[in-house]
Amino acid sequence: MSYRFDARHIVTQDDGSVVMVGFADDEFEPTHFVILQKAHEYDEQDTQTGMDKIHISVADGSRAKYGGIDTVQISDGVVHIALSDEAKSALSIDGAIEVVCTADHADFEEAKLQLRKMCEADGIAFAS
Repeated sequence: MSYRFDARHIVTQDDGSVVMVGFADDEFEPTHFVILQKAHEYDEQDTQTGMDKIHISVADGSRAKYGGIDTVQISDGVVHIALSDEAKSALSIDGAIEVVCTADHADFEEAKLQLRKMCEADGIAFAS
């Protein structure tokens, strides 16, 4: 079963160190969310420990993983994130992540742009 929800809130942020893209069903009291983060630079320890990949978290802080994203596809306002079996297990998800967005949401285009950049940096297939 996929982790699927309607995103009424979209946020993108770049603090100069980390880029973050977040989708949530509610801005203030989310019950479903996905947060993807990617640092601009990594040190040797990050690389050795596998922390040099996109960090993804869902639902709560305990369901998180570095890496494990196979593909990201955006079509008709749906962000489809295919995961490796290891990522599915870490995130307690049986299938893909599907975030349904309103294509005319003010932050949707910026979120797509930042997701594309994250995927390119990690060598992940991206289509929109």
